[in-house]
Amino acid sequence: MKSNERKATKAPTFVLRAERALHRAAHNVRVQNRALGLPVIVWQDGKVVEKPA
Repeated sequence: MKSNERKATKAPTFVLRAERALHRAAHNVRVQNRALGLPVIVWQDGKVVEKPA
């Protein structure tokens, strides 16, 4: 390892749990919108964009 490189620090447990919860929530939204045939509305490149179901 070079002298100016640093090891990646391990994220605290609460951060990992929050990431998993957000991932699970996003997955549930995609599944529900697909079932109802609704578009997913996201923020992309500074604009609000509708993604197809």
